[in-house]
Amino acid sequence: MKTKSPVNCLAVSADGTWIAAGTRWGEVFVWDMETRTRVFQSHDSPGDYRNSQAIYAVDFSPDMSRLVTASSDCRASVWDIATGKRVLLLHDECKVTAAKYSPQGDRIATATPCSVRIYDSNDGRLLVDTRVKVTSLFNNGLFWSNNHLFVVSDGKITQLEASAGSTVLEWPVSGTNNFSCIALPKHGRFIAYSTERTVTFWDNSTRTQLGLVQRSQDIRSIAVSPDDRYIAVGGEDKKIIVKDLSHIETSTGAQGQQNSQPWKSARHGDNLPNSSPENPLELQGLPYVDDHIPLSPPHRDEGAAKLSSLPRTADSVLLSPLHPTFPEPDFQIDSATFNSWKQDQLTYAEALLTAAIAVPRNTSHHLFASRALVRARLREWDAALLDAEQAIKVQPSVIAYIAKSMALVGKGERHKGYRTCDIAVARFHPSHVTFLLLIKAIVVFMAGEHNDAISRVDDLIATAYMYLLLATSRMQRGNYGGAIESFEHARAQMRQYESQPLLMISLISGWRFDLLGFMIRQGLCKALYAAGRTKDAADCFHQMTSELGGETNQHGDRLEWNLDFCQRSSEKLERLGDTAADSQRHDEAISHYTTVLSLDPPSPHSILTKRSKAYLATGSWKQALDDANQAIRLDPSFPWGYEMKHAALHKAGEYDSATNAFEAMLLKIAQSPDQDVQRRGDKYVNPSSARATIRRIVQRVLRHSPPVLIDTTTGRLHNKAEQASAFESLPIFNELVSSTTTRIDYVRIKHEVRQYFRYVMLSHKWEENEPLFQKVIHIAVYDLGESPTHDKLQTFCKIVRDGGFNWAWNDTCCIDKSDHFVLQEALVAMFKWYQGSALVIVFLRGVRSSSQLGALVRSIWNTRAWTLQEYVAAKVLHFYTEDWTPYLGLQLPNHKESPEVISEMEQATGVSAEQLKALRPGLTFIREKLRLASTRETTLVEDAAYSLLGIFSVAGLPAIYGEGEASLGRLLAHVLAGSGDVSILAWTGESGSFNSCLPADITVFNGPATSHLPSPIPDADMERTITASHNPSFDLNAALSLYDRLHELPAPWFAASRMKLPCIAFQLPPLSPYRTRSGRVYRADTLVFGAVKIKTRHDLSRMDTLYLVHPWLDTLLEREERGGEFVREDFAPPFSPYMVEDSQQLFDIDDEEEIPDDEIDDSPTSVLESRSLYSPPSRMDRETRARRLVAHLRQPFGALLLTLASTGGRAVDYKRIATDSMITVQFQEDVSLADILDNVRTLDVL
Repeated sequence: MKTKSPVNCLAVSADGTWIAAGTRWGEVFVWDMETRTRVFQSHDSPGDYRNSQAIYAVDFSPDMSRLVTASSDCRASVWDIATGKRVLLLHDECKVTAAKYSPQGDRIATATPCSVRIYDSNDGRLLVDTRVKVTSLFNNGLFWSNNHLFVVSDGKITQLEASAGSTVLEWPVSGTNNFSCIALPKHGRFIAYSTERTVTFWDNSTRTQLGLVQRSQDIRSIAVSPDDRYIAVGGEDKKIIVKDLSHIETSTGAQGQQNSQPWKSARHGDNLPNSSPENPLELQGLPYVDDHIPLSPPHRDEGAAKLSSLPRTADSVLLSPLHPTFPEPDFQIDSATFNSWKQDQLTYAEALLTAAIAVPRNTSHHLFASRALVRARLREWDAALLDAEQAIKVQPSVIAYIAKSMALVGKGERHKGYRTCDIAVARFHPSHVTFLLLIKAIVVFMAGEHNDAISRVDDLIATAYMYLLLATSRMQRGNYGGAIESFEHARAQMRQYESQPLLMISLISGWRFDLLGFMIRQGLCKALYAAGRTKDAADCFHQMTSELGGETNQHGDRLEWNLDFCQRSSEKLERLGDTAADSQRHDEAISHYTTVLSLDPPSPHSILTKRSKAYLATGSWKQALDDANQAIRLDPSFPWGYEMKHAALHKAGEYDSATNAFEAMLLKIAQSPDQDVQRRGDKYVNPSSARATIRRIVQRVLRHSPPVLIDTTTGRLHNKAEQASAFESLPIFNELVSSTTTRIDYVRIKHEVRQYFRYVMLSHKWEENEPLFQKVIHIAVYDLGESPTHDKLQTFCKIVRDGGFNWAWNDTCCIDKSDHFVLQEALVAMFKWYQGSALVIVFLRGVRSSSQLGALVRSIWNTRAWTLQEYVAAKVLHFYTEDWTPYLGLQLPNHKESPEVISEMEQATGVSAEQLKALRPGLTFIREKLRLASTRETTLVEDAAYSLLGIFSVAGLPAIYGEGEASLGRLLAHVLAGSGDVSILAWTGESGSFNSCLPADITVFNGPATSHLPSPIPDADMERTITASHNPSFDLNAALSLYDRLHELPAPWFAASRMKLPCIAFQLPPLSPYRTRSGRVYRADTLVFGAVKIKTRHDLSRMDTLYLVHPWLDTLLEREERGGEFVREDFAPPFSPYMVEDSQQLFDIDDEEEIPDDEIDDSPTSVLESRSLYSPPSRMDRETRARRLVAHLRQPFGALLLTLASTGGRAVDYKRIATDSMITVQFQEDVSLADILDNVRTLDVL
């Protein structure tokens, strides 16, 4: 692998298969390291290489698809290796001397003499721009470590936080500023950097030099292989040298300690404290150790350097797993002293040893050595050192040297302490070497050189204890992540080696190996909890109790810690679970609550209800129910367990059981002594209240539906009680009760009730052998025998059922006509029943599916009286032919909106679709309704009237079949009394038997009513007439008196069959009869009207007294027109029970405001409207009204002919003489207003 120009930079791919190089002349190469073949080459500038820009850095992306290069032309380039094309160009303000991909490949860091920048590797966006300066050339001095960036510049290594670009630490390495590059293996144990012709390796924990690599010419780049086994070095000699790093690994921490300098905090700039004689390391319990700050060593003499330079490999070779197979030194002390020492009663042990030493002639070196160790444990360093030296002076021993080493380290003279250990290793029997090396490792650890110490005893249980101490130190400074890592290392050692503790080490160091397993796991639990990983801490706690069993509860302090940990963790996890649940992260909440339950919380039933609620939110009702039942078992008085049981059962569709659980909850709330619980119970709705509300709404809905309906599922007739019972037997009723917990959802209840009780009605022509109520009440509709009428009813019910409706109605079998009251109610309410139906199905007998447009007009159905109100009332209507196919194949949801049907119905009725749609039940559009009815046929005479009861909303009119045409008179009398509309009297034909002013046949209304009434006067003509009346000849006083008199008259009304008729009546002179071809005609010459002609079939010559009557007073007084009728402005007829269904309904005020019912018309609005007071269309003064009255009096009108009736009583009664044509008359001009006023009267007409 050769280049044409010096190599400035190198990079190795992530898998170790490729190596990239950048040269001084701008060459960029990528080689395959196994085949030594070139896989990529790129060059920016054509022509002479010597004029090209130098490449200072190269680096592979983690996925090896791209290569970034840094060059002297102030830019960095990103290349696609496969295509050889540049995909990104990153511009800078200075020459770019370094470029590195982040470990994730999403960012690129570049370095220049001006700044260090971080870019987005996908689109080249600048993310971070720092002012850290890199002044040296050929610098590849960048290295990523997770989210941190190491930069070499100005004789120091700077650590940056990559997301913000802030400086974390600065580490001055040496006196030179001429750095070239930096490399950091993944394990992070050492850092390699180059200066000119040397690569220096520095221990990352002790910050001490490990070794050197020398080159003959300047080094431009270094790189470590992905497996950390090799380092590649490239430079001015045009060669790439690969070095094995194993010798660096094995010597980490064993080389000289010179040039070691402490880290410097970039945030505070203060050197952190080191151990010293005034600030000694803690040697008992769990001492405070600094895992970041190495102790600054004092000056080392040459002898110490030689002693401490024993081969590092020997330490690793000699140490084996800690089973006590090597001999331990013998303390040779009495049992009392030993037991005191063992139980950490160090002061007492010291006293016993001092007493033993004081015995004459007792100069045992063992006593001095033992007391030295005890005093070292007590941190009495000087006294310990004196005892150790005295013991060595008497007789050198392993124990004495150990005591001396510890005392020296405690005094801060750690290297003298190390040398003392080394002397002992060299001096004593090889059988003690293993033990001494272990002690030396412990001493090194206590001196603060943790990594070095741990690396010495990788195969021993003491490693676990060292990691425990290191973790504890990190915990004390809030480095919870580092503490967790150390605890994990300690636990891993414990799992690998289940060794028996060394009593000797425990006595010497105070390390309690018998508690090591518990202490490691307990510490890990604490660290995880402190780091906010509470769930992991709880899992660790369970693992600890599982692995250690009863050991965790052997001592009171451990039990207390266990209880405290469980309580704190439970409370925190419960809060986390609550937060997750509130944020709809239910799976996370379930996980937290489950962990809480595993910690034996004080109120597990409360946690179970919370987890039950979370389970329910995820749709896991079975788990939710299990938790609720368990909560109830743990505390049967806990109401909220029953609440969640109700919710889970409701979710499962077990509504009855859910309601029972809810009632149990309410009972527990009522029984609770806790006032807060009772107050919370106030928000709940008792199921009995829910049931009552639902039933009340059912009754309100049923009140407006037919009393008897057909169940389309069973084909059976049901009255309203049975209909309500059928609803309560459905799951939806129980679901509504169960779902009503804190508030009554009236909208939903009404929706469900109305949806269920929707009914469909049949409109048809009665035929022979129709199935009647008395037959169908005992048999299902679907079980009726075969016949055309049975088939009609059965098919109708099936269509309704298949359409999703539960109820159907047919007038043949749903009305008990043998019951007069039932029949009476049906006749009046039928219009509203059709109006309130969900659908009306019209059966067109005689119309086949092949029929064309126009068949509806000609159908029998369109000639019947009853079908008029059924069509007008229906909101949604479907037409079916006699073979039960939609008429004309219509597929519209409402045939009433079909243009074809609209056209045919207009043709059939002679009324526009808008007018038909405007028709409402009540006393409006009276003449129009009578006109429509006049064209319809009935089988029975009485039905001509009874078919109009509903459309006029006339209730209380008895249906008396057999009374004949009197039924029409009774109906019209009620309509006239209720409305005051005298246009009912505008007809020609035969009088009825009920009252002579009312016709015998409804067909007399098949014509316009306005011909009898005075013609309206156009506004312009009226203005001229009013103006002309302002002259002396106009009798204003008479006009005012006439106006007042007419205004005071009541509207026509009936008492039985007698009508009180307010009018202007003039007696006729004798008549002169003569005949014409069309019939008998009478003539009279009058002063009031001039010549009058009367055509009638009656013999007027035998009648002594005849009167012409003007009854159209509403027109004269210009009452405001409403709905096509004239209504008196101040008229309110006497109250009559015939006017409405019942008197209560007039004033039906809903006392349940919480059940609004905007769709159900509870009161007869039309009747109330008819009784409303109306004002004239414009406000006029009395004089103007009087003048306008006189103008209307002069208009022609159709007069009624009356004669005296012979009743034999004192009262003067009249009766109407029916004429064959209208008697049209007009007041003569010379008729005075006073004469007219004299003839204003109220007549009793029979």
